[in-house]
Amino acid sequence: MRSDGRSRDIVADLIAQDAEIMQVSIEGMKPATLRAGLWRALKGDEDVKMAQRGEETFLMRGVKE
Repeated sequence: MRSDGRSRDIVADLIAQDAEIMQVSIEGMKPATLRAGLWRALKGDEDVKMAQRGEETFLMRGVKE
């Protein structure tokens, strides 16, 4: 799926920037499609979590459950 590569790039960007939280959106992509791609990209990654608030999607690092 095309969004998988974008999603992996977004996760890599969060890590490269050493950011703790990042709001994620891709123009022209439905929020559900974005979240599905991010969910697949995050499989097995214990350090990065995804959160949804309404239609907004966030990636967070170093968050304890």
